[in-house]
Amino acid sequence: MDKVYSMTETREVYKESVANSEKPVSIYEQHTDIIVKGGREVEFGHKINLSTGKSNLILGCEILSGNPSDTELYQTTIDKVVTDYQIIPRDIVTDGGYASKANSEYAQGTGIVNVVFNKIVGSLQNVATSIDMATRLKKWRSGIEANISNLKRGFNIERCNWKGFDHFCSKVMWSVLGCNIRVMTAAVVQRI
Repeated sequence: MDKVYSMTETREVYKESVANSEKPVSIYEQHTDIIVKGGREVEFGHKINLSTGKSNLILGCEILSGNPSDTELYQTTIDKVVTDYQIIPRDIVTDGGYASKANSEYAQGTGIVNVVFNKIVGSLQNVATSIDMATRLKKWRSGIEANISNLKRGFNIERCNWKGFDHFCSKVMWSVLGCNIRVMTAAVVQRI
């Protein structure tokens, strides 16, 4: 209550703005962040940054604090994939939130040949060996939404009832592990 009182006094009496990090979002889960995505409704929880590959396995999962812009996450995500798997991907495709000229140039600088954003902004152009390749990568990116949906709904991380930030992280990582086991099992069954 002290925090709510202090915030209300700052806003209403002193007419000063209060940083999102100082606003109480949940009395019970104080680690909860405010997530604003474009013109959509405000959501509460934590932003999760996923990277996946041609196999549909989730190759990387980062649970973030606050609401960092996707454009800020792009370069470190590439670096993490290269470091973790000791390979530079030939192709990369992301949704439009990651699109920026600096990110496109960074990806090309690391040796990635085809750099495609699902939606591009301003004068930014996708870099691909052909229009067909750009189209194929965009279609593949759309297919990744099924993986994200499977993780959110099939493993119930859309709403986490595990208490505390550490337990939230555990729930997400166990869900990623379960999702990857499901993908690997399906691949084995197809070969039989």
